[in-house]
Amino acid sequence: MKAKVTILSILTLTVAFFSGCTTPVAIDPMTGQQQTAKYQSGYFYAPIEADANAIFLSAIGAIDGMGLLRTGELHKKDYIKIFARQVGDKEVVVRIQQIAAGESEIRIRVGALGDLPQSQVIYAKIRDAM
Repeated sequence: MKAKVTILSILTLTVAFFSGCTTPVAIDPMTGQQQTAKYQSGYFYAPIEADANAIFLSAIGAIDGMGLLRTGELHKKDYIKIFARQVGDKEVVVRIQQIAAGESEIRIRVGALGDLPQSQVIYAKIRDAM
């Protein structure tokens, strides 16, 4: 009985940690804009003012320019995913979703558990390429 309670407690804490931790992240401190992104459960979410296809073209150029190895793309009706590999064989996934005309959301995950600093670098490179 005691082992069940311990396992259940650990499982509950793990679920609460990964689902409830959201960190606001400033994404454009150089220009003074008040836009913020969020980092939740290993994913970096940020708004970007452009259509998904334009972001896609800029993203693949930025990813190639960073020396990442693009391994694939997935084009769906409501989103586009770009898959790449980083040094150390970390998987990088960039998901672009159109929210409204001229406005999209980009979601980035680096590695199995996420990497906020590297996600911010990738996002900055994509924004600079726009």
